[in-house]
Amino acid sequence: MGYIYMDFPRTVTRHFRQVFWRYVCNSGIRVRLFSRGCNTSPIYCHTDLTALSFTHTHSDIMIDLFIPAVFFFLVAAAVPVCFTGIRAWQCCSLLQGLAGVFTALASAFVLLRLTGGELLSTSLTPLFPVILGVDRLTAAFTMLLGILTVAVCCYSPGYINRMHGKRSRDLLCSLIPIFLSAMLLVLLSRTTFAFLLFWEVMAISSFFLVLIEYEDEKTRRAAFFYLAMTQLSTVCIFLAIIQVYLATGSFTFPEGMVVSTIPGRIAFLLLFLGIAIKAGAIPFHKWLPYAHPAASSPVSALMSGMMLNTALYMLIRAVTGFFTPDLSVGLLILAFGCITAVLGVMYALKEDDLKGLLAYSSIDNTGVILIGTGLFVVLTATGHASIGTMALLGAVFHAVSHGLFKGLLFLTAGSVNQATGTRNIDELGGLLVRMPWTGGLFFIGVLAISALPPLNGFAGELLIYQALITGLMESEPLMQVVLVIALSLFGLTGALTAVCFVKAFGLTFLALPRTRAAKQAREVPTLMLAGPAILAGGCIVAGIFSSQILTVLGYPGYLPDLFLISVLLTGALGLTYAAIYTFASRETRVSITWGCGMQDPTSRMEYTGSGFTEPVVRIFAPVYRTRISFSKEYHDPERCFVRTGTAKIELMKFFEEYLYLPVARLIDSYGEAVSKLQNGKVDTYVLYVFVTIVVLIVIMGWIA
Repeated sequence: MGYIYMDFPRTVTRHFRQVFWRYVCNSGIRVRLFSRGCNTSPIYCHTDLTALSFTHTHSDIMIDLFIPAVFFFLVAAAVPVCFTGIRAWQCCSLLQGLAGVFTALASAFVLLRLTGGELLSTSLTPLFPVILGVDRLTAAFTMLLGILTVAVCCYSPGYINRMHGKRSRDLLCSLIPIFLSAMLLVLLSRTTFAFLLFWEVMAISSFFLVLIEYEDEKTRRAAFFYLAMTQLSTVCIFLAIIQVYLATGSFTFPEGMVVSTIPGRIAFLLLFLGIAIKAGAIPFHKWLPYAHPAASSPVSALMSGMMLNTALYMLIRAVTGFFTPDLSVGLLILAFGCITAVLGVMYALKEDDLKGLLAYSSIDNTGVILIGTGLFVVLTATGHASIGTMALLGAVFHAVSHGLFKGLLFLTAGSVNQATGTRNIDELGGLLVRMPWTGGLFFIGVLAISALPPLNGFAGELLIYQALITGLMESEPLMQVVLVIALSLFGLTGALTAVCFVKAFGLTFLALPRTRAAKQAREVPTLMLAGPAILAGGCIVAGIFSSQILTVLGYPGYLPDLFLISVLLTGALGLTYAAIYTFASRETRVSITWGCGMQDPTSRMEYTGSGFTEPVVRIFAPVYRTRISFSKEYHDPERCFVRTGTAKIELMKFFEEYLYLPVARLIDSYGEAVSKLQNGKVDTYVLYVFVTIVVLIVIMGWIA
């Protein structure tokens, strides 16, 4: 049965309200009244309904902005279907931008505790309720979605205008707002049925977004691989919801399910498996390096910056509300996080495709967020709830930070791809001179993802480091061993991330251009710079004012004042520059740059991606399963003078060769066996029916 949602304006008289509610109560309609502007549960009122005030407040208006945001997303999706051309794309981007602004504003009011509660309640049937609501955890992620939406809307018209294929451009413009609205509704969902419904819309729309350039065989392969993985994720979440329903008898979000029971453990494991597949946790990560290079850059920015975080949001909500803290659950999440973080950055190091590198880096950051989440569960379950809160704050802060800097990096990588026509790092170089604004914005993203102070990546990881070290000092000896291992792997992840992005920025933007395309690169249009600039500003503001942000949100003292540190660093830099400018010699000197003794160095003498990471690949050869092969041709029979030679370093795709392909071969063999049973002969089918009936008769007789 549905619900009626009513807010009376102040001009409505008390007598009218009494008449209205008397009519409603006599008609038998269920009425749900909301105590809005506070964090209490809904109030079910059956008598004396006129005792409540139904006036619109400023907070009511702000929380209602989520509803028009969804409306604008859906209208934006319809515009490219009804109209075509650059005007339609611009109109679509404008509507999406308005939706993003509404989402960000409403989220800000919820975060500041000025409003909160449920937005909408309806039911398709009495069994399947759809309830939307928002609290401060939801608002943190919807705020990220709003900012990313505005940035992508600024960036997309210039990017889409350079795409080939009018149909692909219209389809891209139409699917992006559907994808955004689905993610927003997943975040706002307050029942398992609504969550699953919008989760599937998010999955299907993202599949078509990856498949946009369907003429390319690699794109089709990547899209269908992603579809298989995302549907496997949906199946696991569906089974988890069924298990929750069997345990609770309701499709509303559970509260305090005990994981130590068999139903609770099954429900959590299925839910975690579905989330891990969608978030790209190892070993379920292979769809990311396939899907991201195939998708357009705005889509990659949204998938990596928001869709992965949407999955991780549900995990955070599960461990903070659905299930009671359990040590085994925390250790499971922590183990997945450590493995995902370390292996993700290791695989990112060996990538020469710029978007492939960023995709593996998303896996690495998924691991960092899982480490913070698992640490929260472990510390809370062992009686250190305050330290666990610090870890959870670190996980949430890093999730939002990852959305900002990964969106920034994917958008600027898309600009590089459009300016040069390639994503291969070995074919780039020297772009900082030719694309200074894009290079500067990419550099801010590199600083943020490398967790250098005072940017936002540093603040989130610092919270997790503090939780690890503080928990290490206060835990039992056995737990200290676990935390030491986690701390060591977390530190290794940070060091390898810095190496990875030195490679990404240095080989892409510095030194000499390696190809003609890199030499001829030019800066992208202003709007394509405005989108990344918004995200770069978010990285800077969220980092410098991270302590103040946590204080306003009610968590003072968890971080040092990075604003003060920023002022000191800026002052030191200014004094250093002033001293050099004042005391340095004014004499002009002209000399050749030292090039290792070479008179005229060329781009062929620079580091390649493989050469830069070769020492790391050798150190971690057991992980990479490196295969090195040589082939030589000689001038003389004595094999003294080499004529030509080749050397090759191959990295074995471990999870693909030992996990995915065996399962695929097994399914293929099963399919072939089943297909042989369908031989098209009626006599054979009659035999199948006869044997089935006999078997059923025997079984029923045995049971009786």
